[in-house]
Amino acid sequence: MPEQALTPAFVIHTRPYRETSLLVQLFTLEYGKVSAVARGARAKRSKWRGILQPGVPLLVELSGKGSLLNFKQVEASNLALPLFGQYLYSTLYLNELLYYLLEENTAYPALYHHYQDSLMALAKQQPLEACLREFELLLVAELGFALTEPEEFAQGRSYQYHLGEGFVLSMSRYSNVEFSYQEVLMLLAFDPQQAQHLLCAKRFCRIVIAQLLNGRELTSRKLFSQIKTTNRAFN
Repeated sequence: MPEQALTPAFVIHTRPYRETSLLVQLFTLEYGKVSAVARGARAKRSKWRGILQPGVPLLVELSGKGSLLNFKQVEASNLALPLFGQYLYSTLYLNELLYYLLEENTAYPALYHHYQDSLMALAKQQPLEACLREFELLLVAELGFALTEPEEFAQGRSYQYHLGEGFVLSMSRYSNVEFSYQEVLMLLAFDPQQAQHLLCAKRFCRIVIAQLLNGRELTSRKLFSQIKTTNRAFN
């Protein structure tokens, strides 16, 4: 990647790298998901300490070739978003989806802006169900699995969703993976203000995301299950 001007970004994952550095996964507006080394970021006097963390709107300048880049400059473009409790765990959930499901060095501008809006909604403690479902549905569409009306679409029929095929007529009796004609209509015209739409979208997103993750467990789900809350956005 050639040297570039400052570009908006958010940290979605970090881990220690060598003695004092960090290996950082960023979700950027211009380049999508990229990996970069922040040299000396873990040192006590590093100017980047406290900045390279989830929920901080960043402007970054990167340089280098190949899949692993270097930070040239990092600055916070705004204050860290106030994310606590279930809203923080929800942010970690969104970050894990981006970390595991996005291709490297592929721009997703619509998804980036929606992710930014989602973090703002979580910081304002807006309803989790609507925030998470809207993001999940857009993510699925951005990955190339946009919802379309199935063939032989008619009342009284049941459907299952398969990656690469979309909705297909169901020949089984496993109701937890089947969607009725009415439920498919809800998904095609999803309205986050409607409780039935949210319930339907929750079940659909769990099925599809499980297929995309291919058996991988998410740490954020485990963390969320450990806190005492009446919210069931993940369950």
